[in-house]
Parts: sequence; C-alpha cells; structure tokens
Amino acid sequence: MGIAVQSLSKSFGDHQVLKDISFSISKGETTVLLGSSGAGKSTLLRMLNLLESPDQGTLNIADMAFTFHKNQRTGQKQPSSAEACQLRRKVGMVFQQYHLWPHMTVLENLIEAPVQQGMLKPEARTKAMELLARMGLTDKANAWPSSLSGGQQQRVAIARALMLSPEVLLFDEPTAALDPAITNQVVEIINELQASGITMVVVTHEVDFARKIASRVVYLENGEIVEEGTAERFTAPQTKAFERYLQH
Repeated sequence: MGIAVQSLSKSFGDHQVLKDISFSISKGETTVLLGSSGAGKSTLLRMLNLLESPDQGTLNIADMAFTFHKNQRTGQKQPSSAEACQLRRKVGMVFQQYHLWPHMTVLENLIEAPVQQGMLKPEARTKAMELLARMGLTDKANAWPSSLSGGQQQRVAIARALMLSPEVLLFDEPTAALDPAITNQVVEIINELQASGITMVVVTHEVDFARKIASRVVYLENGEIVEEGTAERFTAPQTKAFERYLQH
C-alpha cells in the first residue's frame, strides 16, 4: 500500500475544510485530487506530509502511520517534529510557487537539503547534475532562480524534490500559470516518474492535464469526496456532480 487515509477531518476556526476523508492509493499510482477552488484539495495534500495536521483520523504513508485525535485531553500523542521531518524525507513536495531559494544557484538549491541531512557534497552534486540533465536543465546549474522561466523553475523544483529519492511525491497545482507547451513538459516528466514506480498525488483543477497523468482520480466538493476511482471515471463518471465538473 502506498497511502491510506481514514476519516481525516480539518477545521480552521468554525470553518470545516475537510469532512471525514477516506481513500487509499496503491504504490506507484498517480492520483489526481480534482475540484473547484475551496474544495479542500491543497489542505488535504499538505496533510499528506504533515504541513497541516488533521484534527482527527489516521494516515498511513511511506510505511509510517499517524493517528490524530481532536480531544487533546485523551493523552493521544501528535506526531513530533522529528517524525514529521522523517516523513518529509520520504514524501517530497513540489509547491505551486516553487519556493526556490533566490540567493542560491540552481545547483545550490538542489544540494542544500541533502547535504544538511548528511549526504556528502560530491555525491549530492553528482546526483543534482544527473537530475538536471533528466530535466533538460544542465546548462542552468549555475543560474539564479530569478533568471529562469516559470517552466524552468518548476522543473528545478521537481528535481530538488527528487534529490532525497522520495517514495511519494506531492504536487500542488504544478501547471498553474504555465503555457500549454510547458504544461506538456510537466506531463511528460510526471509520466516518466510514474514509469519509475514513484507514488504521486497531484492537486489540480485542470481537467485536460488531469486526464493525461492520472491513474486514479479523487473529486472533492466542499471538503468531501464526491467521487473516486480509476482514470476510467473521466469517460464514465458515476455522479452528476463529477459529470458537470468535467464539462465546465
């Protein structure tokens, strides 16, 4: 099993963002979280590497298990910062805004975290250059992030997330603000990664992009799962709500 979540819920103040979310993803699958803005997709994604902590429910991911309880007085322990760090070594994330460090070159962006976590610098540099070659960015190793196009920054962000050889890779709106040609490059990269066996979860609201990469789809509305299943759901939706979304 790659990922299993059971009865995850999350509120911000009086607003319940996610309500009793349960689903499972097999190892090596690419699952797309689809839905309109405000459906809860990004919050759910951030829970998968503990950037957001659920109020309650269970999370099994990358051979680690976590249980969350709303009532802190029960004495149930929330994940420690050490456990969260351990999880994030196994579960990489590519953010919508890329989050590249502007004061570091592309190569320095890639090797910083692995070296901090004990990888020898020569080994990190070798791996970084291999990943940049895979992304078609060998000539950008010594460039500053500000000199790169959005598509190039996105590929650097993907390479950086791959530096620790994660078991799971999370993408938050990876094609937002990218033109169609660059979007197709991202499609190719994600499909290549899927062929390598990595488990991926991708948040998007772009149906055409989702169709090109998904082996599974989870469709959310107002913090609840309305429909989930294999990619066949794109051609044979089981609910009127998902059918309407696909046509919008």
